[in-house]
Amino acid sequence: MPAPSSNSKGAADAPLRVLNLCTQFAGLGGVESVVRDHHQHDAARGLDSRFCVFWEPSHPGWDHARFLDFSDSLSIRTARRRFRDGVAGFDPRLVVWHTVWGWPYFDDLVGASAARMLFLHSDTPGLEAQLATRAWWADGFACVNDRLVQRVRDARPDIAPERIHRVHYPVDPPIPLPSAGRGLGDPLVIGFCGRLDFEQKRVDRIPELAEQLGSSGIPFRMEFLGDGPKRGWLQERLNDPARFVFHGRRSGREYWESLSSWDALFFVSDYEGTPIALLEAMTCGVIPLHPAIGSGGDQYSARVDPTLVYPAGDIAALASRMVRLSRERDSIRNLRVRSAEAVSGHAANRYRDAMADFQRRIADLPRLDRRPLTGRPFPTDWLSFGAIRRLMDWKRRPGRQASATPPSPQ
Repeated sequence: MPAPSSNSKGAADAPLRVLNLCTQFAGLGGVESVVRDHHQHDAARGLDSRFCVFWEPSHPGWDHARFLDFSDSLSIRTARRRFRDGVAGFDPRLVVWHTVWGWPYFDDLVGASAARMLFLHSDTPGLEAQLATRAWWADGFACVNDRLVQRVRDARPDIAPERIHRVHYPVDPPIPLPSAGRGLGDPLVIGFCGRLDFEQKRVDRIPELAEQLGSSGIPFRMEFLGDGPKRGWLQERLNDPARFVFHGRRSGREYWESLSSWDALFFVSDYEGTPIALLEAMTCGVIPLHPAIGSGGDQYSARVDPTLVYPAGDIAALASRMVRLSRERDSIRNLRVRSAEAVSGHAANRYRDAMADFQRRIADLPRLDRRPLTGRPFPTDWLSFGAIRRLMDWKRRPGRQASATPPSPQ
């Protein structure tokens, strides 16, 4: 990672060297979009930021990113060599972990004197157990919702408030926003934006939702923005192109035009952090319908109207709320105004400035005492990620102690 020329503004001295470590970078997810936002805008805020991406092959056009192309068949030893080569020549003052995965494998290979920051983007299954160690390896924490802030405080009660930053994800819409140009709720247009997969997003629940809406007799159209491994499966079950529209991946003006045309956005997830798609849709005045899973998504939906938060997994309750929206057009109008108001604090520049200030603060504060990293007994480094995962699965069987360190992000 050779040092580039800096175009930073307002930095008192040399730019702060920041190494960002993440599992994904160029994909569809909200976390990836936030990391890419840092890639694009950090230099203007006095940060010399580099990115090391564990589980993606090389993508052209990202000059400050290194893609390590990890796979289940790769040995820990080879992965460590790739990581060492990927960060060679860059001496960070701050290492930002955008994932709880991988820390015991790679942290000893970079920036021994650098501060560590953990950026918690989602309340993933097993996070509480993982924070039992990770919370004692970091000097600062960025958390995308209040529940994650509390998890950090529970894991490390002595942490000072100045070392935790409650993140408000950036929303950067075009100005002016596109206009839908149709009557509200005529038909009711409901959208899903994100990865089309069973894991976390639970798109396997959507056919039941479509069936219940069809039985209700309301006029509706369901649109999908995004892609994923279960797109084909979903299209086979929702095979009426007049009622179910699959846009695939969109970006730029086209993306915002699609969002602006929806009356409501829905989630059927098992877990989330604070979905960026939800914030972006709400900026357009789209009504958010979200399951009660203790995430930022629930909190923002409840700010608009508590009834927009439905019991997790209860598709009948979700369908019922959509039917009510279809029959109450004045309600749609009022809720759309409240949706836009609820996310007015998510201006992109505000996020970028606040995060840059927090990163400088953590880099400048004294390092916290750290507990030793989890050891890797011989011959762990000669095993593949897949073999380690199978070993961890065996350890997690009933009657055995669970591991807090999954070997891969899948």
